[in-house]
Amino acid sequence: MEPVTNEGLAEVLGAWSQRKDQQMFAAVMTRAIQGNLLLDITDSRIADPAAGFQQGDTIAIASQQDNVGKEVLLAFTSNEELGRYRGVPGKSLVEPAAAVIARAMRDYEGIVIDGRSEHVFIGYSDEMRRCVTDDPERVTRVTAAGAERTMPYPHYLQEIAQTPLFIPFEVQRDEHGNETGVIVPSVIDAQGSPCAIAGTAPAEIWQWNAAVGAQQTALSNIAAMVLEYGQAGVVVNPAEGLVFIPADELRQFAMA
Repeated sequence: MEPVTNEGLAEVLGAWSQRKDQQMFAAVMTRAIQGNLLLDITDSRIADPAAGFQQGDTIAIASQQDNVGKEVLLAFTSNEELGRYRGVPGKSLVEPAAAVIARAMRDYEGIVIDGRSEHVFIGYSDEMRRCVTDDPERVTRVTAAGAERTMPYPHYLQEIAQTPLFIPFEVQRDEHGNETGVIVPSVIDAQGSPCAIAGTAPAEIWQWNAAVGAQQTALSNIAAMVLEYGQAGVVVNPAEGLVFIPADELRQFAMA
């Protein structure tokens, strides 16, 4: 079997090792649900490894307790990182990264990625769920569809029309700290026109601007807002993998 390496996640983890803040955490989470991750199954009992898993075999997926007693799943970006963690080459199970993150949130209290590396990442279930929702597999499917152009544009529009989206917001306060209102930030396009912003997950919003909140909504509401305020359209996932949907194409969803 060819060695597996999640180069995109490894790259952003390198940046994470240098700067650990909310924006970088969001950047890690957007990459952590893309590609594949390796799980450590070295301690499994497999009668005939050459034949693969058979009835009667026992699969043991490695986890550990962290220094505060939380049970966290172990995952790796490459076979090399798995070997580094164990000190010797180990056996791995390759799974879609989004499924691994979902497993970590569902069955454990978090995840450790590349545990003995200088770029080790620890994410706990609550903070990961805030970034990629309860359904990271759905998020990565929709996000990849836009970033990688894996489906025809009309199909992409129908897809995001049926999935939750997130918009940024900022709470306005007076000099005493009392809330006075809420504003929804926008961006300016190359022609100088304002555009709404949407993310396929809260992490996509925080990777763009970690100082804002992220409110769940639907494309129909975003479309109505764009038309009401005369905006040029909506920018989906502005930090990376950007997709621009013009106002004219949003009209059909505003009336839905």
